[in-house]
Amino acid sequence: MGNLALGRKLWADTTCGQNTTELYCFYSENTDLTCRQPKCDKCNAAQPHLAHLPAAMADSSFRFPRTWWQSAEDVHREKIQLDLEAEFYFTHLIMVFKSPRPAAMVLDRSQDFGKTWKPYKYFATNCSATFGLEDDVIKKGAICTSRYSNPFPCTGGEVIFRALSPPYDVENPYSAKVQEQLKITNLRVQLLKRQSCPCQRNDLNMKPQHFTHYAIYDFIVKGSCFCNGHADHCVPVDGFRPVKAPGAFHVVHGKCMCKHNTAGTHCQHCAPLYNGDCPCKPGVAGPQCDRCMVGYWGFGDYGCRPCDCAGSCDPLTGDCISSTDIDWYHEIPDFHSMHNKSEPTWEWEDEQGFSALRHSGKCECKEQVLGNSKAFCGMKYSYVLKIKILSAHDKGSHAEVNVKIKKVLKSTKLKILRGKRTLYPESWTNRGCTCPILNPVGGTLIQYHLQATYKTCWWCQSCSHTQLYPAQKLKK
Repeated sequence: MGNLALGRKLWADTTCGQNTTELYCFYSENTDLTCRQPKCDKCNAAQPHLAHLPAAMADSSFRFPRTWWQSAEDVHREKIQLDLEAEFYFTHLIMVFKSPRPAAMVLDRSQDFGKTWKPYKYFATNCSATFGLEDDVIKKGAICTSRYSNPFPCTGGEVIFRALSPPYDVENPYSAKVQEQLKITNLRVQLLKRQSCPCQRNDLNMKPQHFTHYAIYDFIVKGSCFCNGHADHCVPVDGFRPVKAPGAFHVVHGKCMCKHNTAGTHCQHCAPLYNGDCPCKPGVAGPQCDRCMVGYWGFGDYGCRPCDCAGSCDPLTGDCISSTDIDWYHEIPDFHSMHNKSEPTWEWEDEQGFSALRHSGKCECKEQVLGNSKAFCGMKYSYVLKIKILSAHDKGSHAEVNVKIKKVLKSTKLKILRGKRTLYPESWTNRGCTCPILNPVGGTLIQYHLQATYKTCWWCQSCSHTQLYPAQKLKK
């Protein structure tokens, strides 16, 4: 996970001082929106100390916060484009303007290396007048917005786009619907209409043409390699050489180092001799067709039978399960009160991992006061952990969170040891935002279901055989 623009070339139609030295001016304002005196300077693309090239948008915004790209003077339309060498998952874009933000612009993406383009979002001071579209300020989910088109601030204004904001609130981050929204090979921003800083109207001594340009400090394209949840890091695609740039230490590469017996640049198919999920008999589930589906019981040669209950039933006996059959504590118990020495100890494994919480953007989550632990019963969680977060590590396709488990509350016979463990968080997409924000101070509650959200490839010598009998997990 990182800035996809790092280590890659950004393209722009024009650059300030591309053919000769140019004079330009700009305004900034005080916190009370009163204008400061304009400042003027020269630009020349051939002289490093006067150059404002497209690459300046993709350098480190922390080490080089005051470098920027600037267009030629007196341009009305401009285009900025990022071309990728493989398919990537794009999550959000942050643009920080040095000039006033455009009165109109369009964000486009391509999924076929620039052959065809689709709009992500339209931006305008007036969506209906400019594009004939509704404004998402008025109609939630509209493809146009006026949120980021105000000329104030005259410098430092931001444009933010999240590729998976609501209504794209889904459980599976690798579904066809989500791939259609997140997967890109190219990203393009079309700047269609300039607007001047309101300060300029009160200053009649400055020549207007010295302000007629676009200028951008940062062009941050957050995303990750696309691995279908089957890799924890990626390497360079064959033939790809990163562009050397100041502060570009972490380049997000596009070739997945596949796990879970998968193969391909994006872990999109099973490795040789691993034939994937087998077709199961009625009521049977699992990659190896080795258990009954929820709501079924009696695993056998002809599959499983439906439960004769309004809810679920015991998968072996068919006895109906009521929520009153589950013992819940009024407060999260200490681990030792739930320990049973007769049962084998369960350790955290990679196979228990979930799709990643990947992004560092701000997520607004409502805090809840839980007066009684029975609330978790209604939420149908398998277990709840009270943890202290020690650290979090972004692995590209997923995150690993190192924690100290302090207390355990559960509704199953699964035993979980206290102490230091590594967790693989649940899908971030069901939050409809681009975070996590993990607070290392104090305690945190983590709720889990037992069923993982990705498929694992198994070695099936005969899938028709596993329709009748539970297959065994084999090793190479």
